[in-house]
Amino acid sequence: MDFLEPQKQISSIYLVGLSVAILFGILIFGLRPKGFNFSNGVNWITDQPGIRFSKYGIAYTNPFFELIGDNISKPNCFSIEIALRPASYQENKANFILSLHDGMDRNQLLMWQYHSWIILMNGDDYDHKRRTKRIAVDIASLSPKTRFVTVTTGEEGTEVYLDGQSVIRKRDLTLKIPNGGKTRLLLGNSVYGKQPWRGDIYGLAFYGHALTAQDAAFHFDRWVQVHNFTFAKKEKPFVLYVFDEKVGERALDQAVGNNHLKIPSRIHILEKKILSSAWTTFKFKRIFIQDIIINFVGFIPFGFFLTATLIKLGGAFEKHDVLIAVSFCFAVSLIIEIFQAWIPSRHSEMLDLILNTFGALIGAIMVRFFILRINRKRSLLSSVGGGPHPNTNTM
Repeated sequence: MDFLEPQKQISSIYLVGLSVAILFGILIFGLRPKGFNFSNGVNWITDQPGIRFSKYGIAYTNPFFELIGDNISKPNCFSIEIALRPASYQENKANFILSLHDGMDRNQLLMWQYHSWIILMNGDDYDHKRRTKRIAVDIASLSPKTRFVTVTTGEEGTEVYLDGQSVIRKRDLTLKIPNGGKTRLLLGNSVYGKQPWRGDIYGLAFYGHALTAQDAAFHFDRWVQVHNFTFAKKEKPFVLYVFDEKVGERALDQAVGNNHLKIPSRIHILEKKILSSAWTTFKFKRIFIQDIIINFVGFIPFGFFLTATLIKLGGAFEKHDVLIAVSFCFAVSLIIEIFQAWIPSRHSEMLDLILNTFGALIGAIMVRFFILRINRKRSLLSSVGGGPHPNTNTM
């Protein structure tokens, strides 16, 4: 770099310092956890059997599909019973209560909550744009309360019982258990850690056959009497969690297998979703539009001052200033998006990367535009007498 006069040295240091400060701010803003501290928000309930999920929690098993197949009487014929109490009916996105996931979202068996609705389905058509078949039941009451939910599915369709009473039946819907070798059970969240459910689960059982209406009513009566899932053992479920351990980092499977539920002290994200496709997240909502504006506008100053710094440094930096600045901004944005995949409260989005890079490009072009205007004015002044040479570096 050429020797600079003291005044120019101060200007260069100022530009470098400003660029570093903006970079530091972008990293803090891009990687801030938004209230997440990496601890697993799952705790044992002390006054009765159960586990409680707070804002960011997850419990999961190792893959166990082989055992599932061995304990189902007929293909796609099984039942689920769960006693739960949601923390709120105000959640306005897909909050996962329970899922069986084999590594492919389109195959997953899912029970999730949206406001006061509990929805069961296969796949990832959460907003129902693809009209994937599903079954839903409204558990609303004046305040969140404990609900005993029984789900049966098979050749006769799918039926949901609420507190021992049938509330909905769909003959054209048969739920399926994913048959991939990586199939595992998860409670309270998705494999990506991005769909946390808040509430209590007091017991859970999977049966390899369709329970009858009499079974559902009898099981609910037993639950009301004893408030634990020990009654389920007589039906020989292939997975059973009573949640009476009270301490430790696992809930024991008290059925035929050893599919113990892990409850680690630190949250474990099982799958990382990096750079989700922009078109799958596009929605005209206030928070979405706000996010677009922030990601675009936030990188304009960075691109502007980084380009100005490169011009000030001169030489090859000045010759390729826009390319270097935009490439560097792209790399910074990419690093942020990759790290966000490990933070449950953040989402790694392709759209964010595109907006950040485009914002940096606009900032770089703005510098060149200002330089061009200043040089034109200097050229006009020089043509009428006096003033610096038009090719003088103005930065």
